[in-house]
Amino acid sequence: MKYVFKNLKFYIKSEKMIFFLILICVITSSFVIDFSYGLYQNYHIIKEDAESDLTSMTISFNNTEEKYASKKLTGDTLLSFSDELNDGVSFYDISIKNEDDLEDAFWLGCNVTIKDGHFAANEEYWKNIGKGTELTDEQEANGEHVAIFWLTKSELEVNGDKERILSHMPDDETFILFGEEYKIIGIGGITLITVPFESLKDDVVVEKVSIEFDHAMVRSQYDEIKEKMLNAFGDIAQIPELDLPDARQYYLYNTVMIIAVMIALLSAINFAVLYRYILSKRLKALAIFRICGCTKPKALGIFLSECMIMTIPAFLLTTVAYDKLVLPVLANHFEYIKSAYSIKLYLIIFAIYTAVSLLVLMIMIYFNFLKKSITAIKGEN
Repeated sequence: MKYVFKNLKFYIKSEKMIFFLILICVITSSFVIDFSYGLYQNYHIIKEDAESDLTSMTISFNNTEEKYASKKLTGDTLLSFSDELNDGVSFYDISIKNEDDLEDAFWLGCNVTIKDGHFAANEEYWKNIGKGTELTDEQEANGEHVAIFWLTKSELEVNGDKERILSHMPDDETFILFGEEYKIIGIGGITLITVPFESLKDDVVVEKVSIEFDHAMVRSQYDEIKEKMLNAFGDIAQIPELDLPDARQYYLYNTVMIIAVMIALLSAINFAVLYRYILSKRLKALAIFRICGCTKPKALGIFLSECMIMTIPAFLLTTVAYDKLVLPVLANHFEYIKSAYSIKLYLIIFAIYTAVSLLVLMIMIYFNFLKKSITAIKGEN
């Protein structure tokens, strides 16, 4: 091994350009293999996202005085969901925490959809209820102070919490909510009181958000909701762990094998051509080795050790640079590319590259140098 390092040091000094080309070859190969796999996975996840049997999920918030899910932060988070996600959502059912004197007296909620980056009324919801006046897109967008009750005032009077509720009703058509007057415009809905989400103050506390999907939820939808909720609310967001099949696993081995082997093969051929040039200048040394009793396997081991010492550090450093520096930038343009990678994947790519490179180099070294007799090598020299 000591000879291997001395030999490398000598040839790096004497063949700087060849050594530079070898490094470029390895670095480029590492980058192209990593990027190609991620890009391939990105588009396959979009096309083949795995479905579940679930059509809804609920995120609850463990609110405290110091940290809580406010109406503004909740609204901003929901509006940050991608168009692809919102296209698959039927509606958002948002439960609001009541004022202290009305706590547990009734269920206060908002039922909305998102259209063109803004909150809108859930038309299907009111159509299905079919009881009384419905909230409109205009009322939701303008944040109008209107409310729809589930019960009439006479029905409220037989409710166990009538005293507290009626104390917020100066007349039959007005309800005081968070210090502001709301006009009661109809009877309907499944919550006791339904109001436009945009009518609420920014610091109003949200207790939970239920998301109803048009169809069975897919992995990408769940992952996006989980990521954005955790980024916004941290540990107060209670997101259920759902056992969803992950389509990415279906493509792990076949795609990484095909992509990595093909690129590694081309890289190894380029590397072998460059290293062949170095070996062609060492025919005299090779002849002396053979005369002094160096066997073909031992000579092969020396040459392959030199190759691996040159390539492995460069390949690994490029992979680390790709993961830490390049991948975060690519994630801004390719939605699923970041989730395609793992330590296991990088190890598989590295193993494939190393195995293919060793095979190509062994074939080149053997047939171009070791297969020849000592006399032939001396003659060429």
